Amino acid sequence: MAFEKSLFQYLFDSSSLINIERNKKMTILRKRRGEVLIPEKVAAEVNQPNTPLHRFISKFYQVVTQFQNNEEEEYLRVRSQVGIDDGEAAAIAIAIKRRLPLVIDDKKGKEKAKNHDIQTFAWQDFVKGII
Repeated sequence: MAFEKSLFQYLFDSSSLINIERNKKMTILRKRRGEVLIPEKVAAEVNQPNTPLHRFISKFYQVVTQFQNNEEEEYLRVRSQVGIDDGEAAAIAIAIKRRLPLVIDDKKGKEKAKNHDIQTFAWQDFVKGII
């Protein structure tokens, strides 16, 4: 089966993916994989051997994205702020530059994204099909 990107894509940070895995909702993530976009730094954080997320990323590696254009500069700017980790900074930077909605659970990261007019959602919104 060929990988097809959806018209609607959502960036994911580490905490939202981990919560999806912990709550045994990987089936929904697999079904909606065309809507999923994971920054390379986030994939590195959550890609632990022999886990459902590892199997998902290994099988659907197309969902992982690298920085494009000036996204790395934005990442470094966001990363320099207190309380924002590597994965969150990467997800926020890409969301800012590509104007994509962000599935994020971390409070500080969510506030930072909203300060840049990035639409944010909780992982539960994604798995319930609200978005």
